[in-house]
Amino acid sequence: MKIRITFILLIVLSVNIQGQYKQNPKYQYRQKPEYHSIGILKVVNKELFPVLDSIIKTKSKVSYFNRGSLFTMWFGLDSINHDLINIYAEGYSIVGRNHDLGLFEYQNQTFFVRGFSLDTTIFSKTKQKRQVDFSGRLIYDKYLKDGTPVFDAMEIHELWCAWMCRYKKNQFKLLSFYSSDKSIPWIDHVEEEYRDNSHR
Repeated sequence: MKIRITFILLIVLSVNIQGQYKQNPKYQYRQKPEYHSIGILKVVNKELFPVLDSIIKTKSKVSYFNRGSLFTMWFGLDSINHDLINIYAEGYSIVGRNHDLGLFEYQNQTFFVRGFSLDTTIFSKTKQKRQVDFSGRLIYDKYLKDGTPVFDAMEIHELWCAWMCRYKKNQFKLLSFYSSDKSIPWIDHVEEEYRDNSHR
């Protein structure tokens, strides 16, 4: 009997919660700004540009990320394969600083370079800086009747778009692509690349 009552109460609670939401794609919630000054980088190895072109083209097909213009590029994230670069489409916002070495603009997209040391065969520092808001401004499409925004953290957490690229002997090779958008085919040549080159 207690199980039935508990079950009925959960259903009523669920219906009540759902009834409080209204859809409004124009409603935007902004947290308090968190500005930081980040150095602007110059790309000195132009071989990077064809890789970025491919990444931007693929990203434009991925739902949620297609209009967002922010990326992060991680160097040295893989402790085994040090020459592997991890690139993530961040969409519209980046929450918090994280080993930022600088940023650069390319094709109206912003790439945050992250890692523990800057590879000077790819980038050079400039004297310019840019103010960046790391508060993680998020666009909400749901809110309560009193105007309180509702952020579905699980929903955003399950959205991802990532590439892996190898940088060896001043050359870049795009090895993989993964996305939460199942309509875009995945690519994965990472193990193949390192297996084939393990004897070299």
